[in-house]
Amino acid sequence: MNRERIGEGFEQWGDLMVRHRWWVIGVMLGLAVGVGAALPSIQVDNSVEAFLHEDDPDLIHYNDFRDRFGRDDVTVIAIRPREIFDLAFLEELRALHEDLEHEVPYLDDVTSLVNARATYGQADELIVEDLMAEWPRNEADLAVLEERVFANPLYLDTLVSRDGRFTSVILEPAVYSPVTREDEALAGFEENGAVESNGSEEQQYLTDVESGDMVKAVRRVMHRYRDADTEMVLAGTAVVEERLEDEMQADLARFLGLSMLVIVAVLYAVFRRASGVVLPLLTVVLSLTTTLGAMALLGISLSLTTEILPSFLLTIGVCYSVHIIAIFYQGLDRGLAREQAIRHALGHSGLAVLMTGLTTAGGLASFAWAEVAPVAELGIVGPLGVTLAMIFALVLLPALLAVVPLRRPEGRSRRQKGALLSDAVVACGAFSARRPWLVLGGAALLLVLAAAGASRLRFANDYFLWFPDDEPLVQATALVDREFKGVVTLEAIIETGVENGLHDPSLLRRLEAIGEANVSFRQGELFIGKTVSLADILKETHQALNENRAEHYSIPDDPRLVAQELLLFENGGADDLEELVDSQFSTARISMKLPWTDWMLYPKFLERMRQHLTAILGEDVPFHLTGFCTVMARAAESFITTMAQSYLLALLIITPLMIVLLGSLGRGLLSMVPNLAPILLTLGLMGWLEVPLDMSTTLIGGIIIGLAVDDTIHFMDRFNRYFEQTRDAQRAVRETLETTGTAMLFTSVVLAAGFLVFCFAYMQNVVVFGLLCAFATVAAFFADVTLAPALMVLATRRKREASAEPLLSPGGREQIG
Repeated sequence: MNRERIGEGFEQWGDLMVRHRWWVIGVMLGLAVGVGAALPSIQVDNSVEAFLHEDDPDLIHYNDFRDRFGRDDVTVIAIRPREIFDLAFLEELRALHEDLEHEVPYLDDVTSLVNARATYGQADELIVEDLMAEWPRNEADLAVLEERVFANPLYLDTLVSRDGRFTSVILEPAVYSPVTREDEALAGFEENGAVESNGSEEQQYLTDVESGDMVKAVRRVMHRYRDADTEMVLAGTAVVEERLEDEMQADLARFLGLSMLVIVAVLYAVFRRASGVVLPLLTVVLSLTTTLGAMALLGISLSLTTEILPSFLLTIGVCYSVHIIAIFYQGLDRGLAREQAIRHALGHSGLAVLMTGLTTAGGLASFAWAEVAPVAELGIVGPLGVTLAMIFALVLLPALLAVVPLRRPEGRSRRQKGALLSDAVVACGAFSARRPWLVLGGAALLLVLAAAGASRLRFANDYFLWFPDDEPLVQATALVDREFKGVVTLEAIIETGVENGLHDPSLLRRLEAIGEANVSFRQGELFIGKTVSLADILKETHQALNENRAEHYSIPDDPRLVAQELLLFENGGADDLEELVDSQFSTARISMKLPWTDWMLYPKFLERMRQHLTAILGEDVPFHLTGFCTVMARAAESFITTMAQSYLLALLIITPLMIVLLGSLGRGLLSMVPNLAPILLTLGLMGWLEVPLDMSTTLIGGIIIGLAVDDTIHFMDRFNRYFEQTRDAQRAVRETLETTGTAMLFTSVVLAAGFLVFCFAYMQNVVVFGLLCAFATVAAFFADVTLAPALMVLATRRKREASAEPLLSPGGREQIG
């Protein structure tokens, strides 16, 4: 690589930007305004199904299930009155039930003791009606009602807790957004109630925003019914997603505000000039506006993963501007004219800014192939944002520097003001250059300890561990898990492949056996709290048709009798069959409840559940698992794959760029040591502190390797030039850090401060992410001013001893005297 020609090329680029400064400013402002106009349309999506790509088999199964049987992720209001079977409370429950039906949007069904299905026989007739179709009028009626409730196994752990302290209202959200309902009404319906597409418009599932509006409406209704005598909590996946969205939006505003304050403070501390604050800030805000506008145009939503992007891009964009504007001010302080100082700054730092932009974008691009959809989107928007920040720094900033009024700082020169920090950085590098083996020995010891810590790492992903201990949602979910035996759903879909295949008594008895066996099925803290299938409706119907006698709560032996009883139930007016079996009686659903826990525990649980079901159903009955639990499990498995894949891809992208920049395979590989060391140190720290790898911390490696290489590039680029001129490695290290070290220090400070902004997040996983990234950034800086000089001194010494050939690529030249 001929650095002299490249440097001249960037100098000419600076001349071009100055010469056409007003055109450049107009075009860049037009780009930012034009693309940024789409910003208000950006969406937020924290739904669990959004973690999977549209073509993921588990998501396809889940969507097919929702199309057939409706939503499985219900929202639960758990209520603890003084007494459930009390006339005053039941009146209040009925009023709550009716208000929820009338005031809450996006609901398909509301179920409580008020309208729970009651099936019983009367004379020769099968009656299917609401549990309280006849409203209780006195204590005797209440006693009968209580007896009926606790005699029905379908009510227990669903509508009433086993100890009788809690009752519930179950809210089933709509499957589809009303945006497409008008088209669906024209399209017709399948016999089992699923909507048929007319081909004119794809159906849209209920959006995250609509789901959040539903939850907020439920809260408003609940608020009117709260009193000192009644405990009332709200739980369910929609509630979790709504809570995450609210906190994420609050965090985004907080992060952006704090990032701006940090950037302004650091820029003023570094430059002590208004232009040194305003110009980098204007440049990076315009690039961020363009990025977020492009994100909206691409249809990429903000999520728990991408919420870090705005603050991150602000910080990284300012770093690019700092490297250019610092050299520009140095030129002015040396007496250069404005145009010459711009030319000099681009010639000095242009290549380094370009390469750091490419490597940081490369690190983020490693996420683009992730199996977790929001992480893959980060791998698209992140590189785009970094590239735009780099372009705005190389294009807009020089044009702005050419037109804004500038003044020379009064008093001591910037060199005098920053002398203490600059001297400290130079001293670190000089010591490492003099005692390279000592530095490498100390680094090796640290890395061994880090490797030992990294071996202790584990994966975990539990939303509720990220909330503060006093978070009401965490307490509500724990209560529902405890009293109603689970809030997460798992569905087993039985495919007989033949019409009326589910009229087979032997198959129905196997469904019954699954429910009985599930009572004792447990793996660690996971268990099946409730199982419901077609067998339960059939047994209830058979009992009702046999004088309501308990001994007839069973499966009939004759398939013709099975068909008749199910037909009688269906003709009774209830639509419950549609939620458990298709209209052809060939496909059935077994619905199971589990407690909410660490997502990483679900994959092994599901594998054992498949074995468990196969043992009961036999090899001749095909089935597959789906439901909310399988989506969570698939996402959990994908986090592990994503981490390994992103680390490998980041190395494969960045290492060749370093080899090209340094013009040598050996030096390119050697330069990756100070880039990988911060990652190993961070992983080691996580292991020793027992911080798990979750959906946030798995991103650290791909992000940090792209950032760590930035200072390495600035160091290596200048070192190569100075060493070629002096042939003295120790002097080259000193001169490199004298000219570039301070900028490296301040960009590291800006990056670390930008990450520390995340410490003000509500969610603890974001706080931990910010702290670890700040630690990794500081570690990367120290690696570049200690480990990198030591490695270069030893590499140049060895090369000079082996051959008289020059070690470094020719063509470098001094830029600063």
